[in-house]
Amino acid sequence: MAILEIVKEPAEVLRKKAKPVTKINASIRKLLDDMTETMYAAPGVGLAAPQVGVSKRLIVVDPQDGSGQLYQLINPEIVKAEGWVKGTEGCLSIPGMVGDVWRYEKVQVVALDRTGKKVWIDAEGYLARIFQHEIDHLDGILYTDKCTNLRPISEDGEEEEEAEVAEVMPEPEAEGAGEPSAEGAEQAAAEAGAEEGEQVTTGVSGERRGSAAAKEE
Repeated sequence: MAILEIVKEPAEVLRKKAKPVTKINASIRKLLDDMTETMYAAPGVGLAAPQVGVSKRLIVVDPQDGSGQLYQLINPEIVKAEGWVKGTEGCLSIPGMVGDVWRYEKVQVVALDRTGKKVWIDAEGYLARIFQHEIDHLDGILYTDKCTNLRPISEDGEEEEEAEVAEVMPEPEAEGAGEPSAEGAEQAAAEAGAEEGEQVTTGVSGERRGSAAAKEE
C-alpha cells in the first residue's frame, strides 16, 4: 500500500463526473487499499478516488466511531433517502475550512465490494453524511457548493460542541426536496465484471479524533 497525494481545489479532476468501474481487477483493489491508507494518514473518515487524482467511481469510508467498520465501495449509488439534518463538514481537498450542510438523515447505498459482490448499506446520522459527501465527489460536487457559513477551523482544530447538535430541516423545505434517483445503480452493478479477490477489510479500529463536526472527509 502507498500514501497518495490528495489533490486540492481548484484541481480540475474534482469537478469532473467520475467514470463507472467496468472491471474489477488487481489495480482497482490496490487503488482501494492505497486510498484507505491515505485516508487514515490524512487523517479523515472518507475519501473518493477523484481526491487522489483518479476519475473513477470508488470511495472508502471509515466513520471511526468504534465500530471498526471499513467500507471500500465501487460504483456506489444512493437509492433511498429520508429526513433532513444540518451538520458541519470539512474536506481533505479544501483544508482548514468547514461549513454547514443540509443532508439526508438516512440513506441506503447500493454498491459493489472489492470482489464484485453487490452490497446494500443502510446508514444514518454521521455515517449517512459521510456517504453523501463522498458520493458527491464522484459527481464533481464539493460540500462548499451546498454549505452555508463557510469558515476556518479554529486554531486548536476543534469546532464548538454545539455544532454537533442535529437540527431538523423546516417542513416546507423538506417537502420540496425529492429523493435521489436510483437510476444507474442496477446498471453499474450489472456491467461490472469481477475477478476473484480478498474480502472487504473489516475490523479496522479507530477513534474519532476531535469533533465529528470538524472532521475532514
